[in-house]
Amino acid sequence: MGKKKIAVVDLSKSESPQLKATGVRSQKLTFDKKAKLEETPVAIPVKEIKTAKKPVDKTSKIIKKDKSKTTKKRVKHSRSKRYLNEKAQLKLSTAQSIETAVKLIKNTVKLNFDPSVELHLNLTVDKLSGELSLPHGTGKTQTVEIASDKTLGKLKAGKIDFDILVSTPQMMPKLAQYAKLLGPKGLMPNPKTGTISADPESLKKKLSGGTIRYKSENKAPIIHLVVGKLSFKQNQLTENIQKAVNIILPKNIKSAYLCASMSPSIKLQIKKPTTH
Repeated sequence: MGKKKIAVVDLSKSESPQLKATGVRSQKLTFDKKAKLEETPVAIPVKEIKTAKKPVDKTSKIIKKDKSKTTKKRVKHSRSKRYLNEKAQLKLSTAQSIETAVKLIKNTVKLNFDPSVELHLNLTVDKLSGELSLPHGTGKTQTVEIASDKTLGKLKAGKIDFDILVSTPQMMPKLAQYAKLLGPKGLMPNPKTGTISADPESLKKKLSGGTIRYKSENKAPIIHLVVGKLSFKQNQLTENIQKAVNIILPKNIKSAYLCASMSPSIKLQIKKPTTH
């Protein structure tokens, strides 16, 4: 018998269907792919990359805040030349009598309209109030209305064409629904202000004839009163001021000042009323 010939076959280079069936080449190819994948770099998504936070400089933030702050400068109120001239003419260094103060204001204050003359009182007591009837009135006409069904109709429409509202006790429940409208304006009838009466007609005549109510401020013992117009005669203003001082009582007055609208004030000498 002859010798058997043995052939060496390179399985990696074979492409026969039989070798493919054994899976030898496909396995080798799989290993080659894995090796290539290990060698190639893997791309990481941008979202997954964590950047290191920079240290925050707190001093820089403070400096920015300081720069952003703006300081408001107070603007000094400058008086007009007319006011300064009147102040120079008036004797403001010492207190003056009521007669002298009225004369100084009438001769010094020059305006294009008829200003009110005002009396300002610093009190020695708190919560002072009452009624005052000036002999020559205030120079201001006040419209006094008696509450009625017609008044309710005007209030329903939001119309207010009066300065003082007086009412009977029977009418008060109907006015209660308009308290939010009348209250802030100081027009709601109240027993403390003397605007509720069983005889509203006589009360209307009284209030229309120059009777005014005075009341000290809630936060300070101060009273502000209009005692006439600059066009009043000197004796009329003097009598009105003296009557106000007598009613409020000199013992309740710590200091008093007289002025016209938009004019400097003059300190008054308060004397006790003389008895006859």
